[in-house]
Amino acid sequence: MKKVFFALIIFLQTGLLIAQVPEDALRLSLNRTSGTARSLSLSNAMGALGGDLSSIGINPAGIAVYRSSEFTFTPSLNINTVNSSYYGTSGDDEKLSFPLQQIGFVGTYKPMREVTSGLVSTHFAVGYERSNSFNRRSFIQGNGVNSSLLDEIVWLSDGYSPADLDYNSSRLRLFYDSFLIDPFNEDVYNDENISTDYYHAFEELNEEGEAVWTLQDGIDQRRMISERGSAGDLSIAGGANFSNKFYIGGSLGISTHNYKRDINHFESVNSGAGNDHWNYLNNYSYEDKYSTSAVGVNLKVGAIFKPINPLRLGVSVHSPTLLSVDEEFSYALEPELGFAEDDYYWTPRGEFSYNFRTPYKLTGSVAYIFGNFGLLSVDYEFTDYAAMRFKDKSTNSVSNVEFFSDLNDQVKDIFRPTHNIRVGAEIRPAEVFTIRGGFGYFQSPFRSKYLNHDDSHFTYSGGLGFRMNNMFIDLAYMMRAEKNTYSLYYSAYVAGEDQQPASLKTNNHNVAVTLGWRF
Repeated sequence: MKKVFFALIIFLQTGLLIAQVPEDALRLSLNRTSGTARSLSLSNAMGALGGDLSSIGINPAGIAVYRSSEFTFTPSLNINTVNSSYYGTSGDDEKLSFPLQQIGFVGTYKPMREVTSGLVSTHFAVGYERSNSFNRRSFIQGNGVNSSLLDEIVWLSDGYSPADLDYNSSRLRLFYDSFLIDPFNEDVYNDENISTDYYHAFEELNEEGEAVWTLQDGIDQRRMISERGSAGDLSIAGGANFSNKFYIGGSLGISTHNYKRDINHFESVNSGAGNDHWNYLNNYSYEDKYSTSAVGVNLKVGAIFKPINPLRLGVSVHSPTLLSVDEEFSYALEPELGFAEDDYYWTPRGEFSYNFRTPYKLTGSVAYIFGNFGLLSVDYEFTDYAAMRFKDKSTNSVSNVEFFSDLNDQVKDIFRPTHNIRVGAEIRPAEVFTIRGGFGYFQSPFRSKYLNHDDSHFTYSGGLGFRMNNMFIDLAYMMRAEKNTYSLYYSAYVAGEDQQPASLKTNNHNVAVTLGWRF
């Protein structure tokens, strides 16, 4: 198993495989609640409603519900706060951004002579919608920790020669060159092709020649994670209205994904009395820079049916998005040693490319219109995250085929299908004024056995709508609440109680304004 982990680290270079590769796959696949302010205030429970440009990304049949043409523009304010807890120490941080959430146009075309049966109208739409925002900053701090990132580095390095550690800009070689890990077999200093096991700078060799952790009061750790970027879809859609009872639609989407992550990890010897004798490694800082850019294509089709005038039933199918992914990564290390001059170690920028397939989605929806008074809408969404797949982009060598096969087996083992619910309601106390509210529950895509990961979350939303002749303004607020865990590192050599994950509580606050014109 360790060999698989090592290979994945070497090839993907995304940090810790067991913490990062699943998160990277999930990041490429997740769509967060977004769209117009009306859709946002209903928690995107729009699958059976239509008549809103967010329908392109939920159920494209919704554009066929339009009775006129429309242009909308949605700027937003996003505030992301993260509270962490790690070994009894808390940390807080927040990040502010002003993304363009949505912009789009729908054209409605009717026959010269108005008809009420058969083909009543056709529709064309084009729009951009931000599907995810990655702007977040997290600060994690722990004191008196009896494990280290160096434990992971030793575990991944054991059994390999220093020459192997130097492969493809590997971060592992940095720790060897900086004396943060040392070989048990000192013959490697004369021949770097000799395989060996390693121990690290927070350990000492006992009389039996075994590496033992001797810092009684542990070490202090700090990690700052800065994330930025976004994902979005530029879509072209078409739809048709039959007899004002049956609506169909489809869309072709071009997906883009841009993500940057900077990790700064710092460890130092705790100043407790049990560490007074220590004079080898005082502290070190480690930097991990990673970025992803991806572009892909997807298809969405859907239908809406009105068996009776106030009742609407919707269904939609989203194909997987086929992405071409390019990654860049680099690492740097700066130790403060008790016996040597400080120095700065770094790797050249590395690159890696692959293809990725997101999961398919099925959505069933029902909405009931209470005349001019209001409405109630419910969406159920099924997404099979176990169907995510990595694929070699360039070669089809046997080694690469095996590598991606092992990686996809891990995806199937870590992820599961999810069942998500979105509920929205509108009340119209006056013809020009609407009050909205919504709620969403999104099941965790992780299987329960995966490092106690729980990425389930809730959304709570509300908003107002104002109609003035051919112009309208919608206001929305949504709060997304998440609780999950984050593993700083992993090693089979360290007991579970000594490598606890951090607990993260994330609250995302999104305020959006949609300006729209009908004509």
